[in-house]
Amino acid sequence: MTAIGNLSLKQIRFFVAAVDWGSLSRAASQLNVAQPALSQQIAQLEARLGTLLLTRTARGVRTTEAGDRLYRHARTILRQVEGAVADVTGHTPERGSVAIGLPTSVATILAHPLLAILLRQHPGIRPELFESLSGYLHELTMRHRLDLTILYRETPAPGLGVEPILREDLFLVARAGAVAGSAITMRDAARLPLVLPSRTHTLRSLVDARFARLGLELTVVADVDSLPTMRKAAAAGLAATILPMSALVGTGEGDRIDALRLTEPGISRPVSLCRAIDHPLTGAALIAADAMRAEMRRLVGAGTWGGATLHEP
Repeated sequence: MTAIGNLSLKQIRFFVAAVDWGSLSRAASQLNVAQPALSQQIAQLEARLGTLLLTRTARGVRTTEAGDRLYRHARTILRQVEGAVADVTGHTPERGSVAIGLPTSVATILAHPLLAILLRQHPGIRPELFESLSGYLHELTMRHRLDLTILYRETPAPGLGVEPILREDLFLVARAGAVAGSAITMRDAARLPLVLPSRTHTLRSLVDARFARLGLELTVVADVDSLPTMRKAAAAGLAATILPMSALVGTGEGDRIDALRLTEPGISRPVSLCRAIDHPLTGAALIAADAMRAEMRRLVGAGTWGGATLHEP
């Protein structure tokens, strides 16, 4: 019998858990097994495949190239098993887990209402919400770790399906009263001291490109990859920042900051529902996708998602 024929579902499930949690101890805790037992199953899996799948570091585990390839297949296998069990047992498609990735600013406005909808209206679905930088969410989507992801892009990428839902404008966020008016030109904004995310962040890339297109150089005094810190810096008058209105929802700094629309010409970005096109969606994921579309449209229609307009095909 080949090595592949000797693989067990337990080994595959343990391997996926180790990758998902990035730590053998955390994976063992989630699976409710002893860590040595989990380590042994993964070691046997590596021995049967004749290759190293995980590298151990002081901060946890990471996949090797072979491990990354196996992970993509393993996620598909586990979902197919879930689907087979549901088909045989007659469970409705409203059962199962769905992994959803949200960038931080979108999570600020969408995560809570989406979670409430799924838990109250679809109790058989177990949502897994991940909040992180969009670049990392893209990577997790392509690795099939995430079923559905919100990304700031309008056009498909290799292997990535993109469904634009809305566009949101960007605003200059500053201490209340520090800048007069309700809008500010991009030329005037460029003269102000700013705190912005680092250059690896998609928001920073967009802002830099749009200002550079006008021949403007930004006055960035600090690179900060933390949304709460950027908001607090603006509220304290340390420097202004540039954010969408969604990033300001529920901040607790409402009366200490002003949000001025950027004009001449202004900046907006697409917000799209994305998935890996080679990763079939389960019934639970399809229901979650419908809930995400509907809730995003409701938030825009109700004016809760400030500065946003629905995408028109």
